[in-house]
Amino acid sequence: MKRIGLILVVLVVGIFLTGCCCCGCGGYVTPSVQCSLTVTAGYWVWGEVWLNGEPTGVQIDYSIPSMKTVVLNVPCNQTVEVKIVDACGYQSHTETIFIACGQNYLSFNYW
Repeated sequence: MKRIGLILVVLVVGIFLTGCCCCGCGGYVTPSVQCSLTVTAGYWVWGEVWLNGEPTGVQIDYSIPSMKTVVLNVPCNQTVEVKIVDACGYQSHTETIFIACGQNYLSFNYW
């Protein structure tokens, strides 16, 4: 009985020390893993979505139902800065969000 208990303790400590994510995404996820960020445009918000100062090539527009919400793949466990840049080059305010494992949501309710 002692031997089984010792084996279980060694296994648990080994899993803990190696950072194994064996229980879903609740544990550590490497930055190369992609998560989703859903960005929604509020009233009078349109343009290209930018992440961390770089254009994504994805357009968002409050007046077109199919473009009001866009889904982007972003690295997990990182803080991302998101802004919208319109066709004239005007930038919206910047939103900062930490990307957790799974689906993340961000709403631009104003320019």
